[in-house]
Order: sequence, then structure tokens, then C-alpha cells
Amino acid sequence: MAVLTAPAAPLSPSLPQAAGPSCSLQRSGSLWQLGIEAQELTTAIGLLAQRLESDEPDDRQQALAELEATLLAEEGNKAAKADATCWVIEHLRGQAGDFQERCHFWAAVQAACIKASCPGSLSSSVG
Repeated sequence: MAVLTAPAAPLSPSLPQAAGPSCSLQRSGSLWQLGIEAQELTTAIGLLAQRLESDEPDDRQQALAELEATLLAEEGNKAAKADATCWVIEHLRGQAGDFQERCHFWAAVQAACIKASCPGSLSSSVG
């Protein structure tokens, strides 16, 4: 898992190179961790944006390259969060379906037990 902090030094070593959404950040897969990574990326983007205002052209150029890589990492993070959210939704739907099936089963079992244990109770109590 990559941990991004807000260093004063260039961010190149801890960030992936601009290679597309499948960046080299290792993801834990949990929504919680992906949220933490998103906050770290947002902080890094803010710091890099400040560096774009530098008077040094080389520093601006390096900040721009790092900003591009960070934005790609953020895009990958958003995609991973979307995938994780979809997984959670599907998992909860599956659990709800299983629960509903168990409820129907136990309702049928209960009805069968009542019918088997009290075959004439309704008619004998009425008459």
C-alpha cells in the first residue's frame, strides 16, 4: 500500500509515473483505505499545484509531471473505489436474497410444525 504524505521534497519516488489508471499503487481494496488514499492524493495535488507557481522553470516542469502522475493515481483510486462500492452493493444484495430465502424456509417449517402438532385444534376450539 502506498502512503502519500505532504513532503516538501519532490513526490516522484512515492508516486507512479504517468502510465494510465493502472498505476503502481498497491490497493488494499477496502473502501476505508481507498478513502484515506484519496485524501492523501488530494493533499499531494494541492501541494503540487502550489509548486506550479514557482519562479523556477525546472521546478514548475517537474511539478507538472508529478501532478500528471498524481492525477492519474487519483483516477485509479476513484475507479477502485467505484469497483469496491459495486462489490459491496452486490454482496449486500446477495446476503439479502439469502436471508429472504431462509425466512421463507423457516416460515414454511413453522407452518408445517403448527399444522402437524395441531391438526384439529382450530375446529375443536370453534365447536
